[in-house]
Amino acid sequence: MEVLELNGPKDVKIIVYMAKSEKSDIQKGFDSRVLSFIKEKGVKFVTIDFQIDIKSFKNTDLGKVLEKSGIPFYQVDIPEYAMGYIYEEIVEKEELMNELCDEYESMENKDSYKGESLKNWIDLLHEEIQQKENYISLKLRPQWIVKKMLDLSKTHRANRVVFLHYVQTDICEDICPQVTQQLREVGVKVINYNVKKHLREILAKS
Repeated sequence: MEVLELNGPKDVKIIVYMAKSEKSDIQKGFDSRVLSFIKEKGVKFVTIDFQIDIKSFKNTDLGKVLEKSGIPFYQVDIPEYAMGYIYEEIVEKEELMNELCDEYESMENKDSYKGESLKNWIDLLHEEIQQKENYISLKLRPQWIVKKMLDLSKTHRANRVVFLHYVQTDICEDICPQVTQQLREVGVKVINYNVKKHLREILAKS
C-alpha cells in the first residue's frame, strides 16, 4: 500500500487557483474564453473533482476545450484501496444496524428494557458510522487529493508551478476548506478563482 506523505515543495513555488462550478456548467455551455485566464497565469495542468469519471469528463465542454488546447487534466480522489478496512467496518456496522432496526421495529413493547437497549445500540452504531464517514470525506479524502496535487506538481521541472483545481460546487462546500488548509501547511499558495466573475470581466473589455 502506498504510504501517504504530504511533503511541501523544495525550492519550487507552487500556486493553485481553486475554482468551483456546477456540474451542468462543465457539461454544456462552458465558455472557452476562460482559457485566457489559464494562459495568462501559465497554468501547467488542471485537476478536477466532480462526480463524473474521467472518460465522461473528456466529453464535456470543459474537457474538450482543455484537450484541444493541450492542457493536461487529472481527476483527483481517494483510491478505493486507501479506504480499505474503514469502509469494511462501515459496511459491517450498517448491516448490523439494519438487523437491529428490523428487530426493534417488530417489537410490540418498544419501551421495555430490551427495546430501550436495542434503541441505544442502534443510535450508537449510527453515530459510529457517521464518524467514520466524516473521517473519510473530511480528513482522509482531502489528504489524498493534496498528495495527488503535490505529486503532479513534482513532475514539472520548474521553479514555479501553477495549476487550476476545478471542484463541483456542492463537493467544494464540504472539502475545499480542508484541501486549502493542508496545501497551505506545506507551503502552497492557494488563490480562490471566481470563474463567472472572470468571464464578466472579459465581456466588459470586449
